[in-house]
Amino acid sequence: MNFNTRDLVLALLCAFLGSVKGLLVSKVKSLGPIEIFGLRSLGATCLIIPIIIFWNYKLWYDYKSNLILLARSIVGNIAVCSYYFGFAYLPIAEASLLFYSTPVFTIFIGCIFLKEKCGLSEMVSVIFSLLGIILVCFPDFTFDSARGTTDTFKGVAGSIIGAIAQAVALAVVRKITFIPPAVVSFWWALVGIPFSAALNSLHTGRLHSWECGMEAWILILIAVIGFVSELCLVAALKSTDAVIVSIALTSEILWAFILQIYVNNEWPEFWCILGGMAIVFSISLSPIVTCISSKKSKFDVGNEQSENVTN
Repeated sequence: MNFNTRDLVLALLCAFLGSVKGLLVSKVKSLGPIEIFGLRSLGATCLIIPIIIFWNYKLWYDYKSNLILLARSIVGNIAVCSYYFGFAYLPIAEASLLFYSTPVFTIFIGCIFLKEKCGLSEMVSVIFSLLGIILVCFPDFTFDSARGTTDTFKGVAGSIIGAIAQAVALAVVRKITFIPPAVVSFWWALVGIPFSAALNSLHTGRLHSWECGMEAWILILIAVIGFVSELCLVAALKSTDAVIVSIALTSEILWAFILQIYVNNEWPEFWCILGGMAIVFSISLSPIVTCISSKKSKFDVGNEQSENVTN
C-alpha cells in the first residue's frame, strides 16, 4: 500500500472539517440539503477561481482525463449532497457512522475496477460493517421517536447512498493524480451548481431564501470549510491509496460524537454506540491484517537472508 504521512494529516484534517461542516448544516433550518449544497458549490467556485488564475492552472485536458474529471465531479456531488441529507435529518453522529461505512464499499470497488485482492479479512470487515449499519439504522433502537419516519428514511438513505458514491469518487481520483487538486475541486464545484439546480427543481420546484443574520454566516462558513476540506481530500489522494485515506476519514465519527454531545447536547443510544464500534472494527481490520502480514513477510525475508549468510 502507498502511504505518506503528510497525506494522512491532510485526510485527518479533512475529517475534522467534515464534522464541523455537518454541525453547521444541521443548524440551517430555512433551507433544504440540496439548496445548502448548491450554495456551497457556488461559494467554492468563487473561492477557487483566484487560485486557478494566480497559478495559471490548465482546466482542459485530453478527452479521457476530462471524462474522468466529469465522472468524478458528478459522483462527488452525489456523495456530498446525499451526505447533507443525513446531516439534515439525523443526529450528526449517526449520519457520520452511516456515511463512513465507505471503506467497505471501497473494498468492493477496488476489487472490481482496480483489480485489488479481497481476502478473508475484507469479507469479515463487510459483515461487521453491515451489522453496524443495521444497529445504527434500526429505528426502534437508535432514533428519537419524536422524529418522523419519512425524515428518518431520508437521512438513512442519504447517508448510505453518499457512502457508496464517496467510495466511487475516492477510487476515481486515484486515476487522475497528475491533475492539481485545485483543478479537480474546481470541476467538482462548477458541476455542482447546475447539478443542485436540477435536483432542487425536481425535489421542490422552487427556490427558498435563507434567513438573514446567523444563517447567512453559517452558509458562508459551509462554503469555506467545504472548499478547504475538498482540497485536503484531493491532495491526500495524490500519493496515498484510497483505502488508507477512507480509513483516516473515519476519524470524523469521533469528532461527530463529540460535537453531538457537547454542542447539540444529544446523547447517542447504546445500540448506536455498539453499531459504531462494529463499523470502526470493520474499517480497522483490513489495514491491521495487511500491516501484520507485511511485517511478518519482512521478518521472514530477514531470517532467510541471515540463514544464507550463516551457510
